[in-house]
Amino acid sequence: MAGRRLNLATLAGAAVESTPGSSKPTLVHVAPDQVAPTPLNPRQDFDPVKLEELGNSMRTGQLQPCVGITRARYVKLFPEHEELLPDCRIVMAAGERRWKAAVHVGLPTLDVHVREDIAESRVRFLAAVLTENVERSNFNYIEEARGLQQMLEMTNGNQTQAAEKLQKSKQWFSQRIGLLRLSEEMQQLVISGELKAFRDMRMYSAMPPSDQLAAWKADRMAAKQKTDRKGSPTPARETAAPAPKPEPTYTAVYTSSSSEAGSEQPEPRAEEPLPAESPGPVPREALPVPVPRDAAPESPEVGPPSAAKQKQALAANWERWFDRLMEELSELDRHMLTKKLQRVMLSETSRVEDSQA
Repeated sequence: MAGRRLNLATLAGAAVESTPGSSKPTLVHVAPDQVAPTPLNPRQDFDPVKLEELGNSMRTGQLQPCVGITRARYVKLFPEHEELLPDCRIVMAAGERRWKAAVHVGLPTLDVHVREDIAESRVRFLAAVLTENVERSNFNYIEEARGLQQMLEMTNGNQTQAAEKLQKSKQWFSQRIGLLRLSEEMQQLVISGELKAFRDMRMYSAMPPSDQLAAWKADRMAAKQKTDRKGSPTPARETAAPAPKPEPTYTAVYTSSSSEAGSEQPEPRAEEPLPAESPGPVPREALPVPVPRDAAPESPEVGPPSAAKQKQALAANWERWFDRLMEELSELDRHMLTKKLQRVMLSETSRVEDSQA
């Protein structure tokens, strides 16, 4: 909220009040070299190209002022930072990116809201620093987690209290500060943008630090192989000539008609083949009846077990099926299965935390 305007000389000569929070917010216009960022700001990743874009847009007007307190009030709160601060008039709690952009493009002045109320306590000031950053979508997860670690230390390790100071839930706080369990190599992947999905960050942070990088590389390889399989055309299969079908084998069974009952039919002998010329008509009843050699005895059809029985059988023997599955899977497939199980565990943990929140 905007207040009355003061020039730099008035601000410099103002006495520091002994009662924190009694000063009203004051909008001042100061040279960028009279402002310094707080050493508490966890944000260290600033893109020079984006800083230049922001600085050029600020030439037509600064839409959102920076927020800070006087140097004297800041040193009262954090005497250990006195030697880290340059000779300045204001120490910022919020707006370091705007300040850097103004310096980058050479703007003559910077709009700053002087709010001594945030100097009420060390925790209150740090909350102002972190709130400015966590509400921005481009804030790095690792830098955010490092800032949350500072807040946790200032609240004596009380996550509930630390979360309340930021107006966040304990679950939100716990999930983000847990990313500090990532190894240094994995944290650099997050900072560089190679690891972007928050859910994957949480999954790797649950692994032993020595296994995290290898798991990430295996996941990347599996994802690449899957993409390659989808993108490459399926090779055409050569059509082989159909194999000759074997001639069916029949067992001839002769039956006699009622008119021929009682009369014997002469059987041909192997050494005396039947004459081929002008064969006589063969009675319909004497035609061979095909009988399969290996005909199975008729049995009543048995349907598949019900879904409930299948589920019951699988639940009762899951360990045996799991062991068999692990024996058949390749090393990469075993890793993918493990990854999926870890996701299920994380989802279940989040569900329990939500129910307890």
